[in-house]
Amino acid sequence: MASEGYFLGVDLGGTQMRMGAVSPDGRLVGDVLSSPTGREFGVETLRGGLTELTDRMRATLNGHNIQALGLGIAGAVGPSAVSQLTNLPLLSGIDLEALLRETAPCPVALENDARCFALAEARYGAGRGARYVCGITLGTGVGCGVILDGRPHRGAGRQAGEVWNVPLRGRHLEHFLAGSGVVRGYEAAGGELTAGIEAAEIATRARAGDAAAREAWRSFAEDLALLCGFAIGLVDPELIVIGGSLAAASDLWRPVLAARLAEHKTPIVMSQLGAAAGVIGAAALNITGGY
Repeated sequence: MASEGYFLGVDLGGTQMRMGAVSPDGRLVGDVLSSPTGREFGVETLRGGLTELTDRMRATLNGHNIQALGLGIAGAVGPSAVSQLTNLPLLSGIDLEALLRETAPCPVALENDARCFALAEARYGAGRGARYVCGITLGTGVGCGVILDGRPHRGAGRQAGEVWNVPLRGRHLEHFLAGSGVVRGYEAAGGELTAGIEAAEIATRARAGDAAAREAWRSFAEDLALLCGFAIGLVDPELIVIGGSLAAASDLWRPVLAARLAEHKTPIVMSQLGAAAGVIGAAALNITGGY
């Protein structure tokens, strides 16, 4: 059997669970495997899904050992339970770390997915080598992971980075700074909504010259600048890394963001690891010597 071991990373989201194998130096090894999740995804389906993906992954590793497994999830990871799981409600209040220990055939670690994203980018991506990093994820929701002195920062109540519920204009920040927020911004600017319209379509319309679509992305950029400005003031990071599905529309919001933050010296950069960041970051929870 080969002597080198790999680390499994699992990115558990509202529509799918993704697993990848990562080398000790942070490289993704082979393909990322996935299985569906959803609002009916509960404890037993998680057990079964983890076992299935681990068995499938093991078959691709050519005899390499599995050293450990890390899992990132979009929720507040407490000392005994995970909460605020809007998209996976049946797992809310469950001690997922205990479940992982019972299910996985190796040591395990559990963390918020935004912290996993930030850790991956700080160690192996756009912030490689930086010890103070903020990672912002933009998609179905908004997340923020903070890396202080090379380690994910959880805070006194493990709520550090939970920016989604920051008050803004009588709402939560996530009401505006997420895919659904772009849709709301488009409607508010006089855009014509069609059934099932999402942020990607509004980006297409903006690039085609739709004034309401362009205004929706301008407003989005203003709110993102507010979040970045607060992060710079509070954390003083070496850089801020931005990723998530809405990063694909950065040509529409990044110029406004840059203009609003021109007085700051903190670089605002885009994710280098892309969709693999969550998996790599989850695996990195168990990889020592990353700095």
